[in-house]
Amino acid sequence: MRLTWPGRQWREGDEPPTSTERGATLTAAELVGDGRAAHRLVHGDGLDVVASLEAEGLGGQVDLVYVDPPYASDRDYVAEARLDGPADGRALRTLAYEDRWSYERGGVGAYLDMLAPRLDALTRLLSPRGTIWVHLDWRAAYLVRSILDEILGRDAFKNEIVWRRAPNLGRQAASGQFGRTLDTLVVYGREKATLRPPTRLEPIEPSAIRWDDEGRPFTSAPRGDYTDASIAKLDAEGRVHRTASGRVYIKYFLVKNGEGVLCRERRVDALWTDVAPLRHAAASERTGYPTQKPRALLERIIACASEPGSLVVDTFAGSGTTGVAAHALGRRAILADKSPVAIATARARLLRDEAPLRVERTAGTSVPEAKGVKVQVKADRVRLVEPAEPLAWAVGTEELGVFHATWHAERVPGAKPVPAALEARVPRRPDLCVRVFCDDGSVGTWGASRGKGDLAEGAST
Repeated sequence: MRLTWPGRQWREGDEPPTSTERGATLTAAELVGDGRAAHRLVHGDGLDVVASLEAEGLGGQVDLVYVDPPYASDRDYVAEARLDGPADGRALRTLAYEDRWSYERGGVGAYLDMLAPRLDALTRLLSPRGTIWVHLDWRAAYLVRSILDEILGRDAFKNEIVWRRAPNLGRQAASGQFGRTLDTLVVYGREKATLRPPTRLEPIEPSAIRWDDEGRPFTSAPRGDYTDASIAKLDAEGRVHRTASGRVYIKYFLVKNGEGVLCRERRVDALWTDVAPLRHAAASERTGYPTQKPRALLERIIACASEPGSLVVDTFAGSGTTGVAAHALGRRAILADKSPVAIATARARLLRDEAPLRVERTAGTSVPEAKGVKVQVKADRVRLVEPAEPLAWAVGTEELGVFHATWHAERVPGAKPVPAALEARVPRRPDLCVRVFCDDGSVGTWGASRGKGDLAEGAST
């Protein structure tokens, strides 16, 4: 099967470009924590990143690829960094990324020529048990299924999962159509890929609860299509209930949830209505990055599709949700994004979660420079004077172009955001260096590698 579109340029099956041809050599820019166990955050285009990872020998080594690419929504997306609580309302707004594919820009054909080769490249990273999850909505999910059918074959299809991302309220409910409240997760896998769907607890009405002779609570359901052999096996396990008339039912023993309510444990299917949208997450989880997904969603995906220690890749990393979920579950993450706002947001978020991190960039990727950084150094105290409200900043040293952070601070988002601490206590040394990260993705440097002529330094005592 082959999906066609006007002006199609992507040719599936072409020999992939080498990292040299793509100009995709990765340059280390910063290291925080243990470099051997560090997650990797790469500033650059996904094609360049994958080409470089293949050159490193990571082709066929990745158990899980998750991407949340643009949806062909014909919109611009703005990141909003709140500096105060809702009573004050001060916020910084910065363009995070564009998702415009008008007729003049090539329309859906241009969108597919952007997305298809990146999906093709990512599938080359998959291990024999690996899966690729592509998160989209109604605009592009059907197109991506056709593309992945072409790349991996229809037999590689595993699931199409529907996540209810929002309630049907407001204009959506009154729009004259069924509310578009759903996102789609398209899942394809290699030959040994196996998913382990989790279970969830569903409360049972007290009137439907029964108790067996051993005092165990249960509910029951008709035997359905169970064979006689299966019934005999369940009977030996004490899981068959027979009525006075001789009808056979299957027992499902109940457990209590955190509130002490008796529940039946059910296997999660392909309709996910139990993962709350981001608006219901704790305020401290919401970064202000547009289209951020809830951490609970990524934790479910990572837990069911990978093992502890597995490698997880996301080349449309956005706010870094994949990374923080992978870190919490004991996986290693390689994240990439070409938006400097995304890189700044994800970096700060990962470090707030105390994740060891290596920040890199592809050859030719430029970082906006933050102007007017001012620092005061007095004895073992380093104080950031300007900017006064950074997203994050760090103190360390720079060796061979790599910044090694020994102290860092990040703003903590929430109903009342907590500003980053502006003073660090670190040993005084001549090669001291400071990096400042701003909400617009710009980065400022003060210290040995840049000189200090145009930057303020307090007298050393």
